[in-house]
Amino acid sequence: MNSEERYLMMYNKVADPIGFGKPIEVSLEGLAEALYCTQRNVKFIVRKLEEDGFIEWQAGRGRGNRSRITFLYPKEKKLMELAQQYASRGEYKYAFELIDQYGEGTGVRHQFVEWMNSHFGYRTELIDDLEADLLRLPVYRPILTLDPKELYYAFSVHMVRQLFDCLVKYDREAGKIVPSLAHAWEHDEEGKEWTFHLRKGIQFHHGRDLVAEDVIYSLERLRGSAASGWFVRTIVDIQRRGPRTVTLKLDRPNWLLPRYMCSTGMSIVPHELVEQDEQFWEHPVGTGPFRFGEWTADRIIMKANSHYFLGRAHLDGVIIVIMPEDTAAFAKNWDQLLIDHDAKDYQPAQDWKKVEYVTNGCSLLTWNRGKKGPQQSADFRKAIDLLVDRNRMVAELGGDRMYPASGFYPGEESYDSVACPDVELALELLKRSRYGGERLKIGTYGIHEKDARWLQKELASYGIAVEIQLENWKSIRDEQVRQDVDCLLYCVVFAEDEVCMIELFEQTGNFMRDHLDPGLLQWVENKIDKALASRETDKRWKELMDIEYKLRDETHVLFLLHKKLQMFHTPHIKGIGMNSLGWIDFKDIWLEKTTG
Repeated sequence: MNSEERYLMMYNKVADPIGFGKPIEVSLEGLAEALYCTQRNVKFIVRKLEEDGFIEWQAGRGRGNRSRITFLYPKEKKLMELAQQYASRGEYKYAFELIDQYGEGTGVRHQFVEWMNSHFGYRTELIDDLEADLLRLPVYRPILTLDPKELYYAFSVHMVRQLFDCLVKYDREAGKIVPSLAHAWEHDEEGKEWTFHLRKGIQFHHGRDLVAEDVIYSLERLRGSAASGWFVRTIVDIQRRGPRTVTLKLDRPNWLLPRYMCSTGMSIVPHELVEQDEQFWEHPVGTGPFRFGEWTADRIIMKANSHYFLGRAHLDGVIIVIMPEDTAAFAKNWDQLLIDHDAKDYQPAQDWKKVEYVTNGCSLLTWNRGKKGPQQSADFRKAIDLLVDRNRMVAELGGDRMYPASGFYPGEESYDSVACPDVELALELLKRSRYGGERLKIGTYGIHEKDARWLQKELASYGIAVEIQLENWKSIRDEQVRQDVDCLLYCVVFAEDEVCMIELFEQTGNFMRDHLDPGLLQWVENKIDKALASRETDKRWKELMDIEYKLRDETHVLFLLHKKLQMFHTPHIKGIGMNSLGWIDFKDIWLEKTTG
C-alpha cells in the first residue's frame, strides 16, 4: 500500500468529519485499533506519512498526554489524484474500487468520470519513440467471451470480429456475399453439398498459414455448443479435398449456408492452438484485422495486424475500457462519439458529422409458455398488447427509442401495423381471460430497466400488478431465471437478417426459443426447413415472414419498439461507419492529419 492509500485510510478513520488542516488528538493505541494493526506498525505509518508531507505529527509528551495529527490535504483531492494515477496506468477497476472505498459522501466519483471523458477518443501517442494512432473507448457492459462458439450478445460478436474472420462475408451495401478467407465456392444442384476454396498465404497472428484442417476443426468444435451449435446441425460430413479446399455435406438443402458462413459464430480458429492451450480464449489468436494484446478486468487491448490480407487497419491499436455500468449516466456515449483530442482550437460545434440509422431489430417481450400463469391465455396476451401505447412510450421515454414495432424489422410495414390501443376491448379480454390480479413477473437487465418500469406503471393503472426482476448481462442467461419469470424484456439485433431470425428459434439458450410453446416451436422449425430449401429469396422470406405474422397475430410475442443509433464525430476522423451490430468498424477509421 502506498502513502496516498495509507493517507486515505487513516483520514477515513480519524479525520472524518473534522476535515483537514485541524489538529486532532489521537493515541497510538486508538490508531492501532482503528487501522487493525500493532502500535509498532502505526509508528511506521505515521513516520512515513510525515516524511512524505501528508501529515504533521506532534507526539504527546509525558504520561497521559495525547498526540496530535494534522491532515494536510482534502481527502477528495488526494483520492482524485490517486484514482487518476491508476487510470493512467490502465488500472481503471482499481481506481473505481478506491473511490467506492474512500469516496462516500463526496463528489469524487462524478468528477472522476468527467475526467475520464477527456481520457477517451482518438489520440496519437508515443510508444517506444514511435507515433501510434490509438482509439480508446469505454463500455458499460461486461465482455463475457471472445470465443465464437459462445456468442449471444452483439458486443461480444463485434469484438470477436476484430480478431477472427469467416470464410465469406456479407456486403450489406451491395446486397451480396463476397470472399473473405475463401476466395471461391460452389454447390451441387440440390444445395446439399458446398465446397469452399481458401486463399493462399493467409496467416494467423502467430505466423502459421491457414489450411483446410483449421476450417474442419472450427466447424466440428461447434457441435453440441449452446450458442453456435445450431449452425452445423445439418452438416453430416466435412471433407478435406486439398490443403486449401473443404467440402460440406448436408442432410437437407440449405440455400442460406453461405449466409451462415458469414456469421461470427462460424469464425475460423487455429486448430492446434485451441487443442493444446486450455487458456487459449484468454489470449486468442485469429486472422482478423487486429491482434489480441491484453485482457484484464479493466480493459481489452488490440493491436493492428500488419499483415492483414484485406489491408492493414489505419489505427495502430484499440483500447476498450470496461467501466462500471452505473457510470454511464455521467459519461458521454463514447461508444458512439469520437473526438480528435490532438486537434488545435478544438470546437465541438456545427462542423461535427452525424451518422444515424434505425437498428435492424426491435425490443420485445417473450411470454414464458412453459410456466403456469395468466400469460398462458391468448386473451390476456392480446389485452396487454392493446393496452401498451407504443407511440406514447416513445414520446415519454425518448432517448434511442424511435418507432413503434409490430415485427422484428424496422420499416413502414412494422410502424403502420401496430395495433391501436383499445382499452375497452382490452378490459373485456382481461375479463374473458379470467385474470384474477396475479402478479406478472417481467425479467430484464440493465439497459432495458426504464422500459420495464414504464410498462409496470402503465399496466398498474389497469389493475395489472407487475413485478420487475432486474438482472445483469450475465445472470439473465441463467436457466432458472428464464424459467421463473412470466416474460422477458430485451432487444434483438439482426446482424445477418434471415440468419439471425432463424437463430431466434434454432439457438439453444435463446430467450425466444426457450419461451415458445413446444407445439408452436415445431411449426416454426418446419417453416424454417421450407425456407432453407427455397432457392429463391422471395420464397424464403415468405416462409420466414409467416413466422413473424403468427407470433404477432396470436400474441406469442409482444413487439415493442424500434431503436436508433447515432454517432457524432469531428470531420478530421474519416472512415466512420456503423456496422449491422451498431458498432464502429475499427479497421476503417483514420485521422486526417494536415500541416500548417
